[in-house]
Amino acid sequence: MTQNPKKPHLQSNSVFTEIENARLAVESAKKMVAAATMSLDDHAFDHAKQAIKNAKEAIARAKTGAEDPLLLQCEKELADAHHQLSETISHM
Repeated sequence: MTQNPKKPHLQSNSVFTEIENARLAVESAKKMVAAATMSLDDHAFDHAKQAIKNAKEAIARAKTGAEDPLLLQCEKELADAHHQLSETISHM
């Protein structure tokens, strides 16, 4: 484990850090989906799909066993973004 230089009491691979990584991945995916649905560009759709996949993987890494409310919120927001992207693609 490596130390976080700004917060030495937190380990870099702590559960908190994994949850924060998942939250940031979901935020990134949401922005990519928004950009793709506005531009209607095939490359943007591909990037949005990859961002959703990456966010799902980040959430899976952050899960410990007990249900975390922050992860549940991340999963809901990611499902909403995935639905938005799927609907946009299906109506093209």
